[in-house]
Order: sequence, then C-alpha cells, then structure tokens
Amino acid sequence: MVRKGKKTLLEKWEIPINHLDFDYVKQCTDSKELERICLILRSGEEGYYPDLTKCTEDRLKCLKPNSKIFRTDTLVLRQGQLDQETSREIRQNLAEFTQSAKQKENDLKKSRNSLDIDYPPVRQPRETSNAGNSRKKSEDRIKSFEYQKWDKYDADAEVLKLDLQEEIQKEQIEREQSQKKKVIIEEIVSPIWGKLTKMEREELALKHKIKGNEYFKTNDFEDAHREYTKCIEINPSAVGFNNRAIANIKLNRFKEAIEDCDECLKLEPKNLKALLRKAQALQLDDCKRSAYEVLQEILEIDPENSSALKSIAKLKQEIPLPPKGAFRMKIEQIPEESEVDLSKLIVPNKIVKSKISTVAQNIGKICGRAPEKRKEGQTTHDKKIDDIVLTPLRAANACESREAFIEEIFD
Repeated sequence: MVRKGKKTLLEKWEIPINHLDFDYVKQCTDSKELERICLILRSGEEGYYPDLTKCTEDRLKCLKPNSKIFRTDTLVLRQGQLDQETSREIRQNLAEFTQSAKQKENDLKKSRNSLDIDYPPVRQPRETSNAGNSRKKSEDRIKSFEYQKWDKYDADAEVLKLDLQEEIQKEQIEREQSQKKKVIIEEIVSPIWGKLTKMEREELALKHKIKGNEYFKTNDFEDAHREYTKCIEINPSAVGFNNRAIANIKLNRFKEAIEDCDECLKLEPKNLKALLRKAQALQLDDCKRSAYEVLQEILEIDPENSSALKSIAKLKQEIPLPPKGAFRMKIEQIPEESEVDLSKLIVPNKIVKSKISTVAQNIGKICGRAPEKRKEGQTTHDKKIDDIVLTPLRAANACESREAFIEEIFD
C-alpha cells in the first residue's frame, strides 16, 4: 500500500499504465524504461503479476544482461566458509605483502644509517596553561546579587569590547600565518639527494607532489608550483612536469608551461594530458596555429577526444585556416656580405639578330668597294668594327651624291 501524499513509482517516473503490458514489453528497446517497469512490478504498488514480471526480466536480460536490478546481496564469507584453494591463495598474498613491507623497511633503515645527515631537532609542543585566564574571567564576572555593578554595567560597551577582541585575534592569526610562510624550514639539500636510494627519492618526491596537490586544490598556485619543482628536482617524472605545467598556466606563465609539457613529452611522447595542456598554453599565449597543430596530434592518437574536438571547433572560427594541399615555403635570407651575380638573374625573352653587318655591306656597295677578306688573326667582331668605322670615311669621297648614301642607310 502507498501512503497518502506519497507518489507511486509509476507517477514518479511518469510511465503510462498501458506500458505494463506483454505486447509493449516484448517490443520495447529502451533498457532504462524496462528497468523501471520491472521495479514497479516488483514493488506490488500496481498489483502482483508474476508472469509479466518474468517476461520483463527476460526482455531486459536480452538488452542489458549486466543490469543493476539483477544483482543480489550476499553475505561476506568468513575464513571457515572459504574453500581450501581460496584460503591458501589469500594467505600466500598476505605473506608476500608482509615480506615485501619488511624488506622495504630494512632497506630504508640501512640507507639512513649509511648517510651522515645532521637532521634538525624535533620540535616539542609548548605547554600552555589557561588557569590564569579562567581565574580572571571568573573574577570579572558579575554575580547575580551585585545590584550596584549591574546598574553600572553598559551592554553596548561590552559588545564593542568583544568585537575589538575578535578583530585583534583575527589579526594575530593572520600575522602568525604570514610568519609561518616566511619561515625557512631546513630540508634535505639537493647534493644529498644523489646519495639516497631510488626508493627513498620516489617516496620523498611523492610527499612533495601530494603537498602540491593540496595547495592546488586551495588555489594556492605559488606554493603548489614550489612543491612540484621540489618533486622534479628530487625525482624527475612525467607526472611532476605535467603538474607543474598546469600550475604555470594558472600563474599565466605560458612559456614555462610549454617547456614543462615538452619535458613531459620527452619522457612519454603520447601523454594526452601534456599535449592538451601544451595546446591550452599555446592558445593563451596567442599561438593559435601551433595550438591547432598540437590538437591535430591529439586526434591522431585519440580521434574521439572530446576536449580536443571542442578546442579545434573554436579555433576554426577564430583563425583562417590554409586551403587543402597548401604547404609552407622555406625562405632563406641572403647575407649582405656575399656578392650576388646579377647577370645570372637576367634571362632574355628573345634573341634578335644584329643588322650591323648588312648595313656595312650596303655602304660598301654604294662606294664601289668589295668586302675585304678577313686577315689572319682577325675576329669577326673586329671585322664588323672596321666596316662600321672605315666605310663611312671612304663613302664621303666616293659617293656621287649625299642623298643616295642617306637613302641606302634608311632603307
């Protein structure tokens, strides 16, 4: 029975009553709705229908065999209820774990004894006694029968005193916290890290990484960056560089973040977190084309990466992308000191035959002079020069009329 004012499961999930039917259940393909129908039928709020319940369970097993409603609660087995093979396997695993823990502890003890490190003394808690304060409070308190003191009592003044005391306490707490941050704690210096074993370095680096994560959660990014830096100095790892990269991004140190991502990718070339953070840093540093290329690398590794797909969609709207098949041209700058032969850069489009030789022959015909034979050792170029220079002088004396000479030249 359902209590008054309480909704039934049918009303809660807004399932129509006609869905509680054999035909609908057999044709239904929504596993979530079938789970709800099965729970409604099991609850008995709409009546008990064992055949319909079994039909719904069979249909749900075909669609979703690992559904939660098929799980059954079983009691935890005790040691006496286990079979021999299972108990033997559990004992063996416990023995191996205890042996490895003891071995690790012995290694740490040996390494500590081998190192001569002067550790600072352990701080002892200060003994504080509140007896004096409690006595003063009890003395200052006005008793119920002291009517004269009650007449002089000013409630507003006491409230102001309490407010002042609270402000003074807050200032003291803030001052102490600022002093704690400025205090330089003596820690193991880097030259001694080389003397530590690999296991000790990993443990110490892990502690600094955990501290950095705690600072990061409280938005104290400077302290987180400091702890991540110590983690990297003690034991360089991809996780350390990756964490320091996101801290640098939060501190707007994008160049340093890109460098940390590159160091992480040297150790793990297919680290998706490092690639995503590098793309984020490049995008914030206004290097959008480089960020686009990094995002393309991510999609080559993981084509269904949702964050990379969203970032690429935004970048396509912000930057003009090159056309398909385009490539980058490499431009080399010629140094100023080198001599460049400019004649090699000039290439004639058309070769025109010189008419100087034909003009010289025509002048010779006018003057009645046959062309001279080439002398031995005289080149063709020299012959042409002789014809050009000498024939006009001879033509001036031999020609009958100046007009015929001029006409012949300009033909």
